[in-house]
Amino acid sequence: MAINNVIQPNRLTNMQEMEVHVNGPDGANRMFIYSGMAEVELSGGLPHPRWSLEVVCFDVGRNYDVENEEIINIVATSSLAGTRTDGVASFAGWQIFGAAGELDEESGRVRMNIAAGARDTQAFLEQISFHITVLARVKE
Repeated sequence: MAINNVIQPNRLTNMQEMEVHVNGPDGANRMFIYSGMAEVELSGGLPHPRWSLEVVCFDVGRNYDVENEEIINIVATSSLAGTRTDGVASFAGWQIFGAAGELDEESGRVRMNIAAGARDTQAFLEQISFHITVLARVKE
């Protein structure tokens, strides 16, 4: 299955952030938690009823100062949050193939990458929920 596109969501909604002081592991003293929903419009591929595979990419959270903040680990998860069918969708299906978070060194922000897709040209994936946990060491 080939990746069709790398896309950005139409918008992010229900964004929530939390900063927690922690004591480890690996010298970590902060944990940043981000969650929300990405609004997209993905449909199945052609020839019918082929799975589509799109990578939804977007940045979340604060700008990390790479001089004074070390990112120790990033854990990301994602799940289906909203789907629909138009007309008769005989082979409808929706899937999150995987999710990963990474620090974009250039912008200093966490980038969320979600591989998602739908099967059947009448099947649409409209919302994806996500959760990212960042473990960091912040110089004080």
